[in-house]
Amino acid sequence: MALGAKRDEVKRQHTVLEVLFPKVRAEILRLLFGPPQKERYVRELMALSGLTLSTVQDELRKLSALQLVTSRRSRSRRFYRANTNHALFPDIVHIVEVSERSPQIDRLLVHLPRGVGAARRRKPRSLPPDRPMRGNLFSQDLKV
Repeated sequence: MALGAKRDEVKRQHTVLEVLFPKVRAEILRLLFGPPQKERYVRELMALSGLTLSTVQDELRKLSALQLVTSRRSRSRRFYRANTNHALFPDIVHIVEVSERSPQIDRLLVHLPRGVGAARRRKPRSLPPDRPMRGNLFSQDLKV
């Protein structure tokens, strides 16, 4: 199998974690709650995930607000780790572990194929010029 074909095949697959959570959150949870569970600094998370710095910082801010991760500063680096004291810690670890062991899910099973549901997204048709709208409901000349 050609390298390009293999990449396309991987892009069409999702892990359980990516189906349950937005892609960015799934990746950060995988890095912090998956093995090895260790402290990681922001730029390390950025490099390992392939996400931009601001995206990683934004997601870490959200996870910190929920107290799912803890942080500490050491010189110019901020380190983050999974909060082992949080009530959801064992559940998230379990989801990450199961996601790593589970087979990939085909993207087409998760997302609607293009075109499906397009009829629902169409703009409403306007009336033709020879059929003007009846009248303004709030006008005074309308008789009830």
